[in-house]
Amino acid sequence: MSSLVALAGRCLREPASRRLDGEIYCALHNIKDINDLSDHNLLEARENGEVLVEHQRGAGRGWIQAPPFTEELPYAETLVPEGLATIARDPRRVCATALNARALTSAPALRVSNIFEFCRG
Repeated sequence: MSSLVALAGRCLREPASRRLDGEIYCALHNIKDINDLSDHNLLEARENGEVLVEHQRGAGRGWIQAPPFTEELPYAETLVPEGLATIARDPRRVCATALNARALTSAPALRVSNIFEFCRG
């Protein structure tokens, strides 16, 4: 909960960034980015919103591209918990509001496919 509140504050203070999107994605899904940032390519991946995760049961590692929550309104709106709405049009404000609401209501994490399917259509 505290990580969502902290990220909500950062959404309001920092410019939109893919790095912040990756951190939001990890917090929402309670996963850790295992990217060790040991070279330029790994640093660039982090800055592009890419998250390196360990698959369950030792099935290897894989990259996930975090949605652009802080830059694009349709993606920010997917963070708003079910039953709530926001009238804000700025993605960073919607993102901050949604993260605070999720922290307060203990709303479940979104499935990854729901985020991408919603915003494609």
